[in-house]
Amino acid sequence: MNEFEHGADLVSRLPLPGHVVVLADGQWRRGWLIGREHEETGWTGLVQYEDGEGMERTERLPADRIALAEPEGPIEQAS
Repeated sequence: MNEFEHGADLVSRLPLPGHVVVLADGQWRRGWLIGREHEETGWTGLVQYEDGEGMERTERLPADRIALAEPEGPIEQAS
């Protein structure tokens, strides 16, 4: 992974809602962390983002697919 803050520590402490980038459909996309839950397998975040077709998506993602800073390279911006 690139050098940016991501993972369980971030998901567990970021104020809600929090501006994040999420790894979805193989790309980093801007979005919002709107909820979180600690499960047996670790932290998950409830996130909202815009997919590659412009549709708003809300889904639970594992903490390792949620980051605070932008990764290197282009990312698609959600509106």
